[in-house]
Amino acid sequence: MKRFLIVLLTLIMVLSAGALAVSADPVVNYKEVDYIKADMLYVHGTSQIAETEAWQHWQQLDLYRDYDEDEQRDMGVKREDGISKEYYFFLPSGADNKKAEILNTFSEDIKIGNITIPSWGFATIDYNTTDDFKAEVSGKEYTFRFRKSNAEAAIYINNPDADGNGTDLLSYLSQDKENDAKATGAIVNNDGTVDNTPIKKIKGRGNTTWVKEKKPFNVTYEEAVSINGMEGTKKLSLLANYQDASLARNRILLDLADEVNIPYSSDSRFVDFYMNGEYLGSYQIAQKVDIGKKNLVKAIEDDTHLNEDGTLKEEFPFLVEIDAGAGNDDYHTSSSKGKCNLTVKGPELDKDDPYYNEVLSVVRTKFDQMYDAVLRNSDNLSELVDIDSLAKLVLINELSKNWDVGISSFYLTYMADENGNYKFFGSPCWDYDNSIGNAKGIEGDLNRMGVKDYEEPTGWWSEYKLNGWGSGKSGKYTLPGYAMKNTTIRQRMAEIWFEEFVPAIETFNGEKVAEGEFYSKDVYYDYLKASAEMNYEMGWRINTGDWICDHSTLTNGTYDSKSGEFTLNAEPTTYDISTFKGEYDYMVDWFNTRAAWISAEFHDMVYKTLILGDANLDGKVNVKDATLVQKTLAKITALEGDGFTCGDVNGDEKLSIQDATNIQKYSANIDIDYKVGQPV
Repeated sequence: MKRFLIVLLTLIMVLSAGALAVSADPVVNYKEVDYIKADMLYVHGTSQIAETEAWQHWQQLDLYRDYDEDEQRDMGVKREDGISKEYYFFLPSGADNKKAEILNTFSEDIKIGNITIPSWGFATIDYNTTDDFKAEVSGKEYTFRFRKSNAEAAIYINNPDADGNGTDLLSYLSQDKENDAKATGAIVNNDGTVDNTPIKKIKGRGNTTWVKEKKPFNVTYEEAVSINGMEGTKKLSLLANYQDASLARNRILLDLADEVNIPYSSDSRFVDFYMNGEYLGSYQIAQKVDIGKKNLVKAIEDDTHLNEDGTLKEEFPFLVEIDAGAGNDDYHTSSSKGKCNLTVKGPELDKDDPYYNEVLSVVRTKFDQMYDAVLRNSDNLSELVDIDSLAKLVLINELSKNWDVGISSFYLTYMADENGNYKFFGSPCWDYDNSIGNAKGIEGDLNRMGVKDYEEPTGWWSEYKLNGWGSGKSGKYTLPGYAMKNTTIRQRMAEIWFEEFVPAIETFNGEKVAEGEFYSKDVYYDYLKASAEMNYEMGWRINTGDWICDHSTLTNGTYDSKSGEFTLNAEPTTYDISTFKGEYDYMVDWFNTRAAWISAEFHDMVYKTLILGDANLDGKVNVKDATLVQKTLAKITALEGDGFTCGDVNGDEKLSIQDATNIQKYSANIDIDYKVGQPV
């Protein structure tokens, strides 16, 4: 009770003091908060005074932190040239909009305006993001400024002694991607609510992005956490989105996957990330592709392949990634049909676990059967793969022109459908920073594929991942490539495109629409704008190098739903790529132009006008159609579906020599009794 009264009295004092209140804070001794350093000013990321995990110190801008020594020399600068004289507080969205709690950890009192803050005490001051503020200590004056995010949440992770030898967490993790550590922390949602669930493990993640200064991480919490309405999950990934200046490509495509009902679509949020009180930038926190009841792929546990008596089940669920770079450290196998590497993500088995090799054999056999069925368009295709989910997964990759499609991060979940029948599902979606017109691609690989327009919103992509890719780790075509060539899957792709993707893209282009998990472009922009500006002001470069294509101009295009035609604009649009808005607008326009082109390509497959007599469906009626009918009668070939309908000129629901004769007469301009050449 005594502790409660002290806290209550402290709150009353703070709230009643007006613009600025000073407190000795009897509840918490901040000298004992292990990540808080001396001789700093700190600001609180939440208005909950007694909360200790969400404090962050002021920082100087570090404009050249992201450039190595060679780049600095080429630019004619030194890193210290980019260190600002002013200090900055980068506030999360959950902080108060007008008042900031300032903690003074200097050994002497500090003066802000006419207010004195005692050493290791704090004050609540009025602030804004436009003015400069002055702080005086020991006769020295510091200028500081405030910035405030509008992201959906903030993530704080703290451990000043990650290795037991005094190494701070960021330095320790950066030494080796395999290093991991426990930590404390806070999740501060944009409404100011706080979750202080401890971190069981944090370690590095990624391949290309791991070697960059702005590093990505995997985080495992002690218990499942929900971040700004996300489904409760223990294992999450902090995506740096370093190579994506819009910071939005991964989020938009993951949310689109959820909107079109791809199973196990990863939920995510835009967040600001802080470690040991230091602001590290704008990140995206997403459900990690992992198995388990408290993780993304809930249907699979590490023992779901076993019967109660410990024997191997005849059928069991598993999660597999097509991964050309899978190596000896991975639980992987190689497909004999697809000639590609498969990393088994679940069940996760070690070499000395029972049925380690048997599970790999099952995965390889099942995958080969499915791959062969896709390749040959077998009659039992739908028994081996869920056609709709595979079609949707390929569409997501095709819409985005994802560089890595079918080579890495292409996941398939083998599980029971609603009727209890086991088959492959195209899911989950993952890894889209090199997409939506972002990457140049590798020139040598593109030349071997015969692709000249990879950076453009036009042109098919998945079917060109040929054997010449890289070091030959893929097959003649990847699985998505063969899916694109499979007539059954491609037809379903066209239908799903107009049934589910086009309405979702209309939502994306609406104004302030925020229903479900797929938002409008304006909503995503509003969540990101201030967070992105903080990110780039702090020193992360907005253009990350030669791998990224030119985003300064783009010739946009539109789709006419009546004619089915795609039309490019007469003049290109220009973008100011020195700004976040310019990069974001380029991404949006590329995405919409790409969608328009795909709509035009799929138009005739869904809305095509059938012409009586056009048996080969080429849009014309001539002697070739008569010959095709004759070949069908001779059992040399077989007309089915729309071809049969168009070839059945007299409408008697069978093909005959009379149908072929009438087509020939029409081609010779001889009058006939049937409406050959007119819409069916």
